[in-house]
Formats: sequence, C-alpha cells, structure tokens
Amino acid sequence: MASLLNIGTAATRTFQNAIAVTSQNIANIGTDGYNRQRADIVNNTPSNYGQGFMGSGSRVQTVERIYASYIQDQLSSSNSLKSRYTEQLSLSKNIEGVVASNNQGVQDFMQRLYDSMQNLANNPISSTNRQLVLDESRNMQSLIGNMSSVLGTSQEQANVQIKDLTKEINNRLDLIKGVNVEVANALSNGSQPPNNLLDQRDKAIFDLNTYMDVKTFPGAKGSIDVYTGNGRLPLISGNTVTHIEASRSEFVNENRTEVFMNIGGQRREISGNISQGQLGAVLDYRANMLDKSMNDLGVMLNGLVASTNWQHYQGYDTNGNAGGDFYKPLNMNAIQSDKNTGVEDGTGIVVNFQPNISALAGFNGQPPYAPATQPTTFGDKEKFLTTANTDIGEFKSREYEVRVNSALNFEVFDRNSKSTAPIATIPAGTKAKVDGLNFDFTGATTVAAGDKFLIKPHQEIINNFDTALRDGNLLATRGQSPVDTTNSGNLLDEAPAAASVGDNVNMANMASLQTAKLLYADASGNPSESILGGYSKMATNVGMYVRGTDIQLTAQTNVYDQISQRRESMSGVSLDEEAANLLRYQQAYEASARILQTSQSLFQTILSAVK
Repeated sequence: MASLLNIGTAATRTFQNAIAVTSQNIANIGTDGYNRQRADIVNNTPSNYGQGFMGSGSRVQTVERIYASYIQDQLSSSNSLKSRYTEQLSLSKNIEGVVASNNQGVQDFMQRLYDSMQNLANNPISSTNRQLVLDESRNMQSLIGNMSSVLGTSQEQANVQIKDLTKEINNRLDLIKGVNVEVANALSNGSQPPNNLLDQRDKAIFDLNTYMDVKTFPGAKGSIDVYTGNGRLPLISGNTVTHIEASRSEFVNENRTEVFMNIGGQRREISGNISQGQLGAVLDYRANMLDKSMNDLGVMLNGLVASTNWQHYQGYDTNGNAGGDFYKPLNMNAIQSDKNTGVEDGTGIVVNFQPNISALAGFNGQPPYAPATQPTTFGDKEKFLTTANTDIGEFKSREYEVRVNSALNFEVFDRNSKSTAPIATIPAGTKAKVDGLNFDFTGATTVAAGDKFLIKPHQEIINNFDTALRDGNLLATRGQSPVDTTNSGNLLDEAPAAASVGDNVNMANMASLQTAKLLYADASGNPSESILGGYSKMATNVGMYVRGTDIQLTAQTNVYDQISQRRESMSGVSLDEEAANLLRYQQAYEASARILQTSQSLFQTILSAVK
C-alpha cells in the first residue's frame, strides 16, 4: 500500500510540474529570446524487495532548455550584419541625395557656369555676359556652401551617434556581467540550470550584436567571455568588463569621434576592430561614403579652382592686365596630434597648389584680387600652364598623415591606407610636390621625432570654396597678342602682352575646360576625366555604395530570416504542441490522482476487514 501511495504521490507531483513547465512555455510565447523548456521525466530509483525490484514512480529530473548554442551564435552574427546594412543604407541614402543629386545639383550649376563662359566668349565685350559669369560662379559657391554645411552636420551627427552607441554597448556589457554573476551563484547553490537567466544573457548578447559584432567563449563557472568581432580584444574576460569609450581623435581640431579601449593600461583606438552592427555601420559609412564623397568632391573642386585660375592667368582683362585668381586658391595648414612633443602646431606646414615650385614663386595672384605676376616670355607662360594641368591630373582622393622620423624628416602617408611605406619623404626645411600639391615644410622647424600631423586638402577646398573675382571688367577674356615683334615665326619668344579689346581667345579656352580631360591621370600620365566627369565619377561611386549596401541588406535579411526560422523550429514555442502536452499531462495527472484514490480505497477495505 505504501508503494502504491508513494507512486501515486510522485506521479501527481511529476505531472503537476510538467503542467507548470508547459504553462510557462505558453505564457512566454511572445517573450523575445525565450527558449522553450521541457520537463525531463525519469524513473525513480526502484526498491529492492528481495526477490526483485519494485518500481517507485517517476520524477522530473530537470527542466531542460531546448537550445542549440551554434544556432544562437549564427542568429546573433546574422543580426549584427543585418543591423549594419539597415543602418548603413539609411545613412548613405541621406548623403546620396546631397552630393549626387541630378536635379539642381552640382552638375547643373557647373554646366550653367561653363555655359555663361561660352556666352561671354561669343560676346566678350558684353558687360551683361561678364556679370552673368560671376553670378553663376557665386550661385555655385552658394550651393557648395550649403553642401559643406550639410556634410559638416552629417559628420557631427556621426560623432553623436558613435557616442550614443558606445553607451548602449557598455550597458549591455554590464548586463552580461551581472547575469554571469547570477548564473555562477545559481549553479553554486543548486543543481538545476538557471534557464531564465541563460535566456536573459543570450538576449543581452543578441542585443549587443545589434550595436557591434562580438564573439563569445565559455568561461569559468558558467560565465561567458565576450571579445570584439575579430576575437582580439576582450570586452568581458574573467567577468571583468573593459568598457569602450567614444572621444575625439588624436587630431583634436579635426572634430572627429573615434572608439577607444584601455588595453594593458594604454588607451588605444579600436575603430578598425568594429565592422558590424550599428556602430560598424556608422564607422563604415563615415569612412567609405561620407569621407570618400567629400574627398572625391574636393578633388573635383580643386581641379575646377586650379584649372580655372591657371587658364585665367593666361589672359588679360579689359584694362590689359594679366588675369589674377578667379577662385580663392587652396592654401591650408596641417592639424597637429595631441600626442606631439614638438612645439610645431601645424601652422608651419603649408599645403597649396603651386606648380613648378622652384620657378613660379609669386606667379599666383594672391587674394584679395591682384594681377598675376608675368614670366619672361609667352612660351614660359605656356609651359607653366602645361605644368599646372599635369599637376592637376595627379590629384588623388586622399587624406594625408605626416610623421616626423628619427632624422626629423617628414614622411607623408595615405591616412586610410594600411601600407607602412610613405608616399613621399621630404627633408626638413624643404618643400616638394605630393600628388600634384605643394607640401611646404620650410616653416616647420620645431618638430620632434614621432610627431604627427593631418592634412585634408580636398575637404578644405569644400569648406573654403570662394569666388575671388568681384568685378566683371577684371575677367581675363583676351588672349596673347598675335603680333610677332621678333619676326621669329611664332609667339613663344614674345613678352606676355594682351590682344586687342574684343579678343575672346582666353575666355573660349576657359569655357573649353568643361570637356578637357584634366583629372585622374592614368599610369602613363594621361588624365582620364574632365571636371564634370570627375563629379560624375564621384556620383557613381556614391550610387554604387548605396546599391551595394541595399543588395547586402537583402541578402543578410534572407539569411537572418532563415536562421530565425530554424531557431524557432527548435527553440520556439508552438501553441499546438503545448496544448497537446497540456492535455496529455492533465490526463496523466488525473490518472495519478485515481491511483491515490485507489490506494485510499484499498486501505479503507483493509481497515474494515481488520475491524
């Protein structure tokens, strides 16, 4: 009787627990990150009755979490990529509308500028046409100013977003650490796995992957160690959290936020270690969309400024004076690193466009407007123009990092290249051409080995694009005088002199810059793109980035959905299955209760017989 009573009691307790587990599953069907649980029912240890063993009922050995770590890891990783491309597409579409618009965009304004030059070439004495050239130039200047403002705002928004995302990441790291502690305590104080805590930790890791890519590894006492996506940098190790930090880069005046970690007691930038999640999206968008678009646009503007100025220098205005600057020429200083130990703050490093550095000092007109200094002969003037156009073709869409070596010479690197070899090494106190630009270190005399400086010439021209010319009468429409005073049969040995009033040669040459190939010289030194073509190339690159991101998002969404469905089929709650289990366990519970009733009836029968 005792055995029958014990078996019935154990059975009712077993199926009561099984019903509770089933109810828990049903109650959490809408809970994110919940993994279905199952009551693992096993035999109780049988009793030995001398001649054999008698069963002693059943019990719930454990509540098992239906879970596959490899599927959860795949889901978290896929979520990280999906989050990256979702955020990246949203950000990049905003910039696409700003820098690559085909409606009332840069291309339209440039076209109107060149059309106005052609109209002036057709009627070079028209004051109306002269004024129209300046008006169209200022219209384009206004457009570039608006673009510069929007792009600057986009840079600042990226900074703010990086700061906000690092806070979210640190919150998730703290949450994971806290759950690690609770899991360890639960495992120390009991034999049952803390399923709800494990679900909570998996959800925190899943959410963390939404913000950045991470890798996880099993740690001691049921804990989880968390590393950056490349597995190199520990975010949680031995249940010690290393927070990430968002702050200004070492080039403080650049106004650029980067991601840092304290590693081995040293503060290191780790932006390059983050490639997925929303933070990876912002970093990739900034480097490969925003920065690249600004540098590509800057190459086009530097090409426009330099080619227009140098062609304008070739001509003469209504007063017979040589043309000066049409646009304000590029002239900028470097940005110092806050780690520098030398006195030089970057103002002693000058970058400008000055072709034929040794021979042309002073040839450029300086703002405010002044007539250009003239060389000895018209032939020299033609050579200078050829040199200028050759240098324009060498412009590259780059930012430059200058490092001072142990010999106190200046090594120039492509900032975004992983190459350890410098583009150029320039001796201290000298100047040289790098990618068609003049890098002048003659004023940088107080540097120390290891000092670094940043130079962004193609973003500088966007921020400072300005029409230097204000008076239409100073437009240098006239070309070189056709009079051969030396009777040499050509004009190359003639002193620079203006053609007669009404001559349009130089303005026609300026208008023809619209189709002249000036940018992006190939390996043979031959330019491959016109100014307008340079803009189209930039717009194409922007469109390809957006299109590529869209394709990646579609692909990753499909992958995520497939893995999510696979996880649901294994670990998700099915109402049909749980309803069937609920009915089955309910019937088993009722049957177990009948065992107790039978035991009680038999016991009453025995008592009655004894009486």
